[in-house]
Amino acid sequence: MEVSDEESVTGPARSLGTDSEPEQPDPAAAAAAIAPYPGDIDDETAADLARLLDPDSEQPDPAALRAGMAPYLGDIDRYMRSLEASRRPRDDYIWTTQEDINPKMRAVLVDWLVDVACTFRLPADTLHLAVSYVDRFLTTSVIKRHELQLLGVTALLVAAKYEDDIFVHEVQRYRGVTGNTYTAQQVVKMETDILKSLNFEMGSPTARTFLRRYITVCRGRDRAKAEKLEFLCSYLAELSLLDYDCIQFNPSVVAAAYLFLARFTISPTAHPWNLTLQRNTKYKVSDLKSCILMIHELQLNGTYPGLKEDAVKVKYNDRELEGVSAMASPKNMPPRFLKNIRR
Repeated sequence: MEVSDEESVTGPARSLGTDSEPEQPDPAAAAAAIAPYPGDIDDETAADLARLLDPDSEQPDPAALRAGMAPYLGDIDRYMRSLEASRRPRDDYIWTTQEDINPKMRAVLVDWLVDVACTFRLPADTLHLAVSYVDRFLTTSVIKRHELQLLGVTALLVAAKYEDDIFVHEVQRYRGVTGNTYTAQQVVKMETDILKSLNFEMGSPTARTFLRRYITVCRGRDRAKAEKLEFLCSYLAELSLLDYDCIQFNPSVVAAAYLFLARFTISPTAHPWNLTLQRNTKYKVSDLKSCILMIHELQLNGTYPGLKEDAVKVKYNDRELEGVSAMASPKNMPPRFLKNIRR
């Protein structure tokens, strides 16, 4: 079924634009998927970095991997930043490459993918990687609107395989969430097309990659407050996935902007940035300002403009996730917060 910019998704197990009832995501699974990452570099972060550095290597003991990486974290960070620049989508592909897709159609697709990822209990990293695949594919490959859902669900399948090479991700299961709109052969062919289009470069740092490192700087002894900060950052991250305009910023930039806005939302009278954050993220407030303002507007609206469904907001309004999507952020940000920190 074709996707028009007037159509939306109301649940994962369906074709885009149909009227079936949504399948409710499991709140506990959603919370586990974005659970806090302790320490400067934890086992999952170390494994994620190892996949990016050498996708074909066998994974060693996590503790040994973390210890081995510790002396090289500065070099790894520089490599991640070079990789995010070389493997990012073009920020004008909808206007220069695509002929039958617009930003709202992309937002509808991403909103649906959020729902599917919840239903399949996929980690937030998998969702972000899948959206990255979609944007990178659309940068070079022209498709019709009726193929957009096929691209999205297949990108999610590829990302799930990349993130978890132990669990068997069946094509039929992913085909099923489209309401069997596509055949298994179509999914397999699209998988091949994605791999070729991305030149088999599947390891791509996302905002989640950088956010895990940034957020360790903000952890205090108050675990409840730390969890709320992380859930709020994750909410802003998935909210911004909906907005095509946000791909103009590198993942390391938007990750820093999430942290700035989450801290501002929780403590609106305290300056959200400091020299420690500036040193660890390598960004001054002036580097983040335009990104901060764009995501803040999304946060105030609660969703992408004109989007009928609201999978991200509903997901993060759950008690398991501290109901962070219902947290009100001040409409006006003090001008002094948008100025660089003085030493």
